[in-house]
Amino acid sequence: MIRSLRAEWTKALTLRSVQGTLAAALLVPPALALASGLAFDGATAAARSFPVESHGFETAGFGQPLIILLAALIAGSEYADGQLRTTLTATPRRGRVIAAKVTVIATTTVLIGILATSAAVLLAHAALGEQGLSISEFSAGMGWNVVGVAVNYTLIGVISAAITLLARTSVVALVVLVPVVLGLSLSLLGVLPWVRFLPDLAGIQLLTGYPGIGLLDPLPGGLVMATWTLLLAVASWLVFRTRDTDG
Repeated sequence: MIRSLRAEWTKALTLRSVQGTLAAALLVPPALALASGLAFDGATAAARSFPVESHGFETAGFGQPLIILLAALIAGSEYADGQLRTTLTATPRRGRVIAAKVTVIATTTVLIGILATSAAVLLAHAALGEQGLSISEFSAGMGWNVVGVAVNYTLIGVISAAITLLARTSVVALVVLVPVVLGLSLSLLGVLPWVRFLPDLAGIQLLTGYPGIGLLDPLPGGLVMATWTLLLAVASWLVFRTRDTDG
C-alpha cells in the first residue's frame, strides 16, 4: 500500500494540470475574500444583516469547482493518457489502486479546505479593518466552519473521483457537478424541494450559512452528502475492479 500511495502521489503532483488546479484552489478563495473585504460597505442594510463571523467563508463555494476538477484529473488522467494498463500491471490488486487514489484526493482536499479557508477568513477580516474581527475575537464556531469546508471539499472531491471512474473520463464529472455547485440546484429549490437531498445542496451549509430557504442543517446535510459519497465510491470500486483492464 505504501508503494501504491507513493506512486499515486508522484503521478498526481507531477501533472501540470494538477499543479495548476491545486494552486488555483489554494489561491482563489483567499483572493476573492480579500477583494470582498476591501469592497465591503458596512453602511448598507444588507451588509448590516450579514454576520461578521461569516466573512471569508462566503468565497468557499468558488473553490468547489476547482476541487471537482482536481479530483477528476487525479482519478481520470490515466484514462486520458493510456497509463491505466501500466498501473494495473504493476499493481494487480485494483482495490489497492483505487484506495490509494481516494487517499490522495481526500488528503489533498482536506488540506486545501483548511489552508484556503483559513487564509480567506484571515484576509477578509484584515481587509475589513475595524468592521472585522481580530484573531483573538475569532469564535469556536468559525473554527468548526473551517472544518465543515474541509469536509465538504473532501466529499465533493471523492464524488467527482467516483463519477470519473464510473464514466472513464473526467469530462462527465465536470459536466454533471460544476453546474450544480455553481447554483443550478439552488435555483431549482423553490420549485423542486427534494433537490435539497442531492449531494451538493445537502452539504452546502458546511461551507457557509444559507438561512431561511429550506436547506438541511449542516450536520444532517453532511450525513446525507456523506451517504451519497459512500454509495458512489462503492459503485466505482465495484465497477473498477472488474471492468477497467484495458486503460
